Amino acid sequence: MKLILKQYLASLKERSELDAILPDLLSQMGLNVFISPTRGVKEYGVDIAAVGRVGDGFEKVYLFSVKSGNLTRSTWSSGSDQALRPSLDEILDSFIPCRIPPEHQSKQIVICLCFGGDVNSGIRQEVTGYQKNNSRGAISFEEWNGDKLSELILEYLLKEELLPSNWQSMLRKSLALMDEPDASHEHFQRLARAIFKDVDSIDSAAKALNRVNLCLWVLFAWGRDDSNLESAYLSAEFAVLNAWEVVKSFSGRKLFVAYDSLLNTHQVVTDEFLNKCLIPYVEKKHAVSQGVSSPCAIDVNLRLFELLGRLAVKGQWVLAELTQTDKDSRVGVDKSTEREALRERLNLVTNSLKLLIMNNPSLLSPYTDSQAIDLSLALYLFSQNAEYNEFVVNWLDALVYRITFAYQVNRMYPCNLNTYEQLLDHQNKEKADEEYRKKVTQGSILYPALALFCGLYKADRAGQLLEDFANDNLAHSTLQYWYPNESTEQEFYTNKKTHGVATTGFPMNPLKAIEHVVDECKQSDFFWQLSAVKKGYLPLVLLACRYYRYPMPFHVLSDLLESRLEGLT
Repeated sequence: MKLILKQYLASLKERSELDAILPDLLSQMGLNVFISPTRGVKEYGVDIAAVGRVGDGFEKVYLFSVKSGNLTRSTWSSGSDQALRPSLDEILDSFIPCRIPPEHQSKQIVICLCFGGDVNSGIRQEVTGYQKNNSRGAISFEEWNGDKLSELILEYLLKEELLPSNWQSMLRKSLALMDEPDASHEHFQRLARAIFKDVDSIDSAAKALNRVNLCLWVLFAWGRDDSNLESAYLSAEFAVLNAWEVVKSFSGRKLFVAYDSLLNTHQVVTDEFLNKCLIPYVEKKHAVSQGVSSPCAIDVNLRLFELLGRLAVKGQWVLAELTQTDKDSRVGVDKSTEREALRERLNLVTNSLKLLIMNNPSLLSPYTDSQAIDLSLALYLFSQNAEYNEFVVNWLDALVYRITFAYQVNRMYPCNLNTYEQLLDHQNKEKADEEYRKKVTQGSILYPALALFCGLYKADRAGQLLEDFANDNLAHSTLQYWYPNESTEQEFYTNKKTHGVATTGFPMNPLKAIEHVVDECKQSDFFWQLSAVKKGYLPLVLLACRYYRYPMPFHVLSDLLESRLEGLT
């Protein structure tokens, strides 16, 4: 485990990664952290400052200057302000004389050279000589390298009682099987469930969240080094969903700080995946389809719709963060720079979603009925920016035309089958009789969802074609949609049991579909009672829908749907 942690620490970047772990580690060691990493604020060489006792010694002030990876000649003294030696000079010349709080000025001071790897042998004599020459009186130096940090993490963050040998085995297996993402993710699921299992207090809950967060970072760091992020992506989604089941059972700022830290890790993982594996390729025709690296159209289709859902959910997280910064600005907190960066990010994600659809025609032909989930998530994100209305209408026209045509010619039309093997068999039954076709289309959430969005976007041509098709060909099919019920809150974030209710008899006339959904949403407020919604984590609900494959609750469209109806009166 120490070797795993050391390799993990050496792979971390300086900002928002290695310096994000240290404050939690120091707090767990019993120190009081009085300076945490802050962007845009000059701290004269000090990234983190804490006061307290380490071991059985006296109470001291510990000043950390943090660098990533191994300490090499370039990171030690390259003439750059980002090198470690200039930072240490600033600590000696400016920070210690002027910035240590008065209550700590009489204490001994330890300047800590902190980095995730080791000191390069070529500069060992220079580093040691610097420490000897500048140690005087109450000032001393310590090296907190990858070995020391690993030992401290094992002792204070991963104590034996918190991560026993069988848990360590689960983490090792998850790491070892990263080339098989589903198997790797399965072992991480077992690890997370085991860590969360016996939580019975706020303190134990916070510790469990921190343990899972650290294990997720280990998985992510290894995957990033190998350019293999699939397991880390799935595990990050699973972690934040199951962690919410723990968080909602308690209350207190400490717990939400730990959860937001885990959520931040989830955002880092998803950003890394999307920025490196998807967004750079969406503007090139067929590039993402080709990247699936399979000659089978089913592989390409399933993967593309999954990526569609992932990108759409990411957009909702960015939008939620942007909404929060707007609220903060209204109460006098200046977040103009952050708000502008979030707006640019939201525009990038939404436009990437558009380009992904435009350049990958497979996204015009869903093969499974459950792909309605990914379609709905994408259409919901587009609905929050009127600039995309024309594009969405064209997309709906193409979707409805291809879906209805595929059914009529009996060729890879949307069906109720979901496994890869079933779809392969389905592909080979294109000339099957009418009874088979009715059997694999006996229920649908796809057609109702498309009818609703046709009405919302005023896609009259697609709406009429879909309504006529349903009347002529879907009399045998149960047209339905899913809504949360009283058991949803209890099961939604872990999916241990099925939950929710389905309403049948869904009207396929687009305007009647809107009336039907508005009425259903008014009849049931279970969605608005979900803890994630009440606490301001609405994207978590959409993530749960994508991850566990539940339809997106139409409650999120309530205001838009009601406005559409008001426009008709």
